[in-house]
Amino acid sequence: MIKKSILKEIDKAIKNIWLHNICTDYGNGFLIKEASLQCSLYHHLQNELNPLLQQNRLYIYPEFYFKELKFFADLVIVKMDMTLEKTWLSEKRTDIAAIIELKYDGGNADYIKTDMTKLREYVHWLNYDCQYYFGVIYENDCEWLHWFDKRSTNNWANGRLTELNAGYLGETMYFEVNSYNNMNFQHKRTPCNVVF
Repeated sequence: MIKKSILKEIDKAIKNIWLHNICTDYGNGFLIKEASLQCSLYHHLQNELNPLLQQNRLYIYPEFYFKELKFFADLVIVKMDMTLEKTWLSEKRTDIAAIIELKYDGGNADYIKTDMTKLREYVHWLNYDCQYYFGVIYENDCEWLHWFDKRSTNNWANGRLTELNAGYLGETMYFEVNSYNNMNFQHKRTPCNVVF
């Protein structure tokens, strides 16, 4: 089991990276599709969390396969026991700290909603006491930036899920955290200085 204090450090890093580093990368034109968002988040997480990861045998993997559900997660932070005599590296997983699903879209909400269902499946079928993150850059004019409703956030998502949102409110692109996991800050929004 991963200590709550470690999960809190990871949570704080993910939230701050979204609001600052990912927002800056987007504003500078470094992100264009989901793959570049995935690469950017991976890079910033490695830089920010490297000592914590090394001390606790934690690893960040993109496209991590959960054979129980036949799903690939965009990014996971997992605890590994490299001394286990297993054939595949993925079989050396002993615990999960975070599962991160990412979407980058310009107007197809149905595409985003498929990952919402996927997150619910993770929570219901995987037996891990981990945190779930749903990062969405939605290049569209929005009335609000969150995707989950009170039914989700008061039930299965409560204590487990954080939304990392981005979208246009009027003429301004905002990056926002909407957290239901009761760790660190729960809601914060920052405007993105788009230079392109």
